[in-house]
Amino acid sequence: MTIPLAQDKAVPAGPVTAAAGQRRPQSSRDRDRFVGFAFAAADLLIETDAVGTILFSAGARCRLTKGEVGGLVGSNLMDVVAPGDRKYVHVLFERIREKARIKPSRVLFQAIDGQSFPALLGGCRLDSCPGSLFLTVLLTVPQRTGAAGTQEAGGQGELPDQAGFASILEERLHAARERGLDRGLTLLLVEGLQSMVDAMPEGAAAEVREGIDAYLRGISADGDSAGQLTGDRYGIVHAADIDGREVQGHVAQIIEAAGGALPGGIRSWTLDMADDTLDAADAARALVYTVQAFASAQGGEFTISSLEDGANRLMAGAVERIGHLRATIDNRDFVVVYQPIVDIGTGAVHHLEALTRVDGMSSPADFITFAEDVGLIYDFDLLLTRTVLDTLKEFRKEPKLPDVAINLSAKTLMSPIFLKQFQSVVAPYGELANKLLIEVTETVVVNDIAKLNEVLQKLRQTGFRICLDDVGAGSTSFQSLYGIQADYAKIDGKFVRGAVKSPRDMAMLRSMVDVCRQLDLTLIGEQVEEPVHSALLTDLGVSLAQGFLFSRPSRDFAYFAKDWSKVRGGGKVLLKG
Repeated sequence: MTIPLAQDKAVPAGPVTAAAGQRRPQSSRDRDRFVGFAFAAADLLIETDAVGTILFSAGARCRLTKGEVGGLVGSNLMDVVAPGDRKYVHVLFERIREKARIKPSRVLFQAIDGQSFPALLGGCRLDSCPGSLFLTVLLTVPQRTGAAGTQEAGGQGELPDQAGFASILEERLHAARERGLDRGLTLLLVEGLQSMVDAMPEGAAAEVREGIDAYLRGISADGDSAGQLTGDRYGIVHAADIDGREVQGHVAQIIEAAGGALPGGIRSWTLDMADDTLDAADAARALVYTVQAFASAQGGEFTISSLEDGANRLMAGAVERIGHLRATIDNRDFVVVYQPIVDIGTGAVHHLEALTRVDGMSSPADFITFAEDVGLIYDFDLLLTRTVLDTLKEFRKEPKLPDVAINLSAKTLMSPIFLKQFQSVVAPYGELANKLLIEVTETVVVNDIAKLNEVLQKLRQTGFRICLDDVGAGSTSFQSLYGIQADYAKIDGKFVRGAVKSPRDMAMLRSMVDVCRQLDLTLIGEQVEEPVHSALLTDLGVSLAQGFLFSRPSRDFAYFAKDWSKVRGGGKVLLKG
């Protein structure tokens, strides 16, 4: 229906009155009714011309003007939009002209006192009022949960990074499922953008970056659902009517208008967010995993147009793997095997390490890495803890019930709810929980060693011993030696094996042993497969070792719980094949 606001430059102070028996003109009643409907969903109504000059404004008093909002008439809307969002609002105007209507999007407005505040800006155009745009402003904006690289209140500034976009993506998928919205995810590659921008004059480079950011925000859901994943890769959650080729064309125009010459091409891949194969949480994990793979892809994996369905294949593969992983966790469809850590001198079991084996996974490391990548390692680690405690409970009457090290991912330990959940898992087992050692695995990069150490010290205070895994395997592990107070440290097996033949590796191994001894850590040599490895560790003063020389991993927990001092071998563990 038509609302000819362009012809009415003021709103009556109240309903038009009439003498008894008289009725208001139908056109006036219709106008008042529809203005009333508009106010039911917005705090402020604004009509502008094509360049943003305000022709009409009405609604609640707000912070945009000292007096009544009618005082905005004659000014330009961009004067009350925060500077960082003006280019973005221009994009919204273009979309109103192209699409006839846009849903409310987050915009930062600038109050009369210079302070910025968030609002939702929506709008439409009417064929009966050519040249006018009709805008609604909702001043109360729900707070976002916030994520790294995002703006909680509005949208001003640079696009969120990969981590921030991942958080947005999860939120948008949940919202789409709950509200039945048709949403798509487009991955955009502007090949060579970073190198082109670096070579451009500062002003032109800013024009390109700001133009692309504003455009992608403008087409994104709610105006805050786009992210810059790397220097030349973007992700956008949007309504289903967005076409990838249209996006490519707009980005090319922005670059051309700033005088840029892109060395590569512009390509896009759109993924369907409506697939209900998985529940919302796991579907979000599959999407985030796909985005991460896109962001880190190397050497043409996402650069050939003939592979336009490559992202969808990756997404389908992620959905299948996550489904399998979820079933593994829900059904406890994995096996725990145990490998002893022994005293080299006596051969006696010092403690066991619990290791997992999963059908269909090429290696335990692949399983753990994928679980970390898709955010399911937390569920799995807690389940592993419970499974090992159940085994200890089953064999609690054995005379030599061994201590058991469980591997917990650094990513799990850094979870803000880990400590509470972990304590709720171990509490029912009472003193049996004291048999656990916590072995910290670092397949993910730990950016906050201090925070990880804080968690581990709380665990130590409650009686748990801490072991650092694979010391020497990477720079993060060396950082951990200095930043984390622990009880044990495992020397990566490649140094143990390499030191037999390589003076360089021997020097590295001696250095690690010296550092760990200075830090009062008990050392464990890994992957000890031959007597020469064991002799080498003994010469260096390392008393504990793990490897095939002593025993292969075994499901037979009871075997290791035996009192071997009463069996031939003088307390030594017999080799498990």
